Amino acid sequence: MIDRTVFPIRRRKHERPQELLDAALSLFIEKGFAAARADEIAARAGVCKGTLYLYFDSKEDLLKELITQRFSSRIAVSLHEATDARTSLGMLREVVANWRSALVEGEAGGIVKLLFTEARNFPVLADFWMREVITPTRLLVSSIVKHGIEHAEFRAVDPNLAVDALVLPLIAACLHRHAIAPYATSEATPCGHDDFNSYFEFVLEALMDRPAERSQPSTRITA
Repeated sequence: MIDRTVFPIRRRKHERPQELLDAALSLFIEKGFAAARADEIAARAGVCKGTLYLYFDSKEDLLKELITQRFSSRIAVSLHEATDARTSLGMLREVVANWRSALVEGEAGGIVKLLFTEARNFPVLADFWMREVITPTRLLVSSIVKHGIEHAEFRAVDPNLAVDALVLPLIAACLHRHAIAPYATSEATPCGHDDFNSYFEFVLEALMDRPAERSQPSTRITA
């Protein structure tokens, strides 16, 4: 039975799903997805186990909703927003900033570690992550790069190479923060904020078109 002196009975029902999600996130990061039990999640949220199942069918549904909430919603920049006043470079910077906030700077990045460590046992979650987050992100970044090429903002490069150069380091930094850094004794921070800024500015600078270069013979890969 829930102690009502700790968890008051008067609670707004519309807050409960988010309370359950917050509790699930903290337990998933703390104990791992497989080890976290539904009754522990409910108790941390201050409700009984039966209440959890009024809102979510399973732990998998909880994690899927966390992925949608913490990552899918970050994919907010769309190609139709590209105008003369909104450069492709500016849109790429926004995508990188949003992803860095979600993956590296926020606690939700622990979800990525879970997916990498639990994918073998829960392939449905790995598939959901790829379908709902990684594929849309790659398509978005690729579309922005293509837009930049078409408007002579970027050099004619393979958009997929640009996507890898921008997205993969963020995932690597996320894994470092949540899987390695908590246990490392070294004080070195290879994925520090300043390092990120320098790296991404280096990649973006490499994308920029140079009018003088267009008059020279080129062996560049076209999109």
